[in-house]
Amino acid sequence: MNKIFKFFMAFGVAGFLFSSCNESFLETPVQGAVSSDVLAADENGVGASLISVYHMLNGHNGAGNPWGAAPSNYTFNYASDDQHKGSELSDGPDAHQNALYKWTPGLGQYREKFLAVYEGVRRANNTIQLANRYKDAGGNAAFVDRVTGEALFLRAWYHFEGYKIWVNVPYYTEEDTDFRKKNDQPVLPLIIADLERAITLLPDTRSQVGRTDKAVARAFLGKAKLYAKDFAGAKAAFDAVVATGRFSLAPCYQSNFVISTQNTSESIFAHQASVNDGDGNGSNTNYLERLGAPHNDSHTGCCGFNQPTQDLVNSYQVDANGLPVANWNANRVAVNKSATLDPRVDFVAGRTGVPYLDWGPHKDSWIRGNGWSGMYSAKKNMKLTTDAAGPGWTTNQLHAKNVELIRYADVLLMLAECEVEIGSLERARELVNMVRKRAGNCAQGPVGGPLILDNIKDDRITWANYDVKEYPTAWTDKNIAREAVRRERRLELAFEGHRLFDLKRWGILEPTINAYRAYESKLTNVVNGVEVRIAVLDGAEAPAPKHYAFPLPGAEVDISGGNLKQNEGY
Repeated sequence: MNKIFKFFMAFGVAGFLFSSCNESFLETPVQGAVSSDVLAADENGVGASLISVYHMLNGHNGAGNPWGAAPSNYTFNYASDDQHKGSELSDGPDAHQNALYKWTPGLGQYREKFLAVYEGVRRANNTIQLANRYKDAGGNAAFVDRVTGEALFLRAWYHFEGYKIWVNVPYYTEEDTDFRKKNDQPVLPLIIADLERAITLLPDTRSQVGRTDKAVARAFLGKAKLYAKDFAGAKAAFDAVVATGRFSLAPCYQSNFVISTQNTSESIFAHQASVNDGDGNGSNTNYLERLGAPHNDSHTGCCGFNQPTQDLVNSYQVDANGLPVANWNANRVAVNKSATLDPRVDFVAGRTGVPYLDWGPHKDSWIRGNGWSGMYSAKKNMKLTTDAAGPGWTTNQLHAKNVELIRYADVLLMLAECEVEIGSLERARELVNMVRKRAGNCAQGPVGGPLILDNIKDDRITWANYDVKEYPTAWTDKNIAREAVRRERRLELAFEGHRLFDLKRWGILEPTINAYRAYESKLTNVVNGVEVRIAVLDGAEAPAPKHYAFPLPGAEVDISGGNLKQNEGY
């Protein structure tokens, strides 16, 4: 599944729905692209077309470095309270505008994401068209149903990615012939309809790791319904996933993020990365996620983007009962050597003096632009020194680490949200406690020792005092329960692409970002004996209602002939 056919690598940049304002272009078969016009209408052709749809999960279409299309959406999450752009102010200045809430239609990452989203949609629709041609010619109906179900799921996935970013986006099906569509129709109902139809066509269990099936589609359906605030419908979908018994939390949190142990029982849907598979530019690897690797004399030597915020690291502190520090907006306690921490912090963030995977202790010198955006490095999606590396000048950045898109822990916490909203507070506590119990099963291992220790109180842990406990008493207050579930999502899912979109769908973007900035913008670091203020938020604009949607790419609005309406406020 994760070895993308070399056939697709022979093509250049795929043609795109909106890539020309010349009307005659719209009547011409897509050139230089994998499409239903150039593939045989047989099982091989249909299967190859479907693989090309999955391939777009990594956001990379074979040309350039479209960082904004990365599957974890990290450049967009610079606008959250978890992630700084990092690197240096002069490197990637467009992406830094996300952190400052200075969002304009001309920023490059918006079009990069837009192109990736709709290339995925186009490939999904081409696959359905080709499958129908094969079926009409007497092909295997069961095969066509499965392929159509997978393509519908993926079509919904790509549209959902567009919805999360822009809210108001056009929705395309295999029946569309005029691609100059308006973006004035709500897309969540269309996403949900595609998923519900997909579930009727998909098999009970997937034939290969990385593919979708009924349970995977139900997990995504639950998420879409949660975004639509259909808590009862979302709960039913999540309950069905749990009832399969197929998924469970991996014994150790870190197992989800190590190449040799990925695709655990916890992985519901992930971008399947591969390395050294004949793809000379490494686009089947973690290609668009690689910028977060530590800089300078680290194992990779570049590039120091996507740094954890001080506020995120602080949030892993626990109180005397092993629970998250209460009333976070008023009690942002700074981490120090005596702090007691949830062990997940050292699977998420590289901290000076703390072992960084098997690379040795994290060093201040790994930080690019010391002090400008803090002294922490991204860690969750990095490779071990012993893992195979990919081609190119950034050799040790490219690897086969998957990007987890839906984990079972995510499903449990979304289900807990639903339980809170419908009033089943004790069931919500039970679900959150499942996640917290697992968090206490392991910790980062020492330099020269095992990568992971299964005792968080092991004497070899000299860099931190770890503790994490379950909530011991019944939840009786809905507001307190809701906050506990939301806090757990931040701790469990940090750097997996959820935080900004969670804040938006909860309707708490403005107060959360304002409180975070009031703290983070006043911080200082000591760098080479000199106190340096974290300046990453200087000049930021205040979050406002318009920031619940990013601006549509100006170029796409311009070439749409008036069909795409720009989001309000831009």
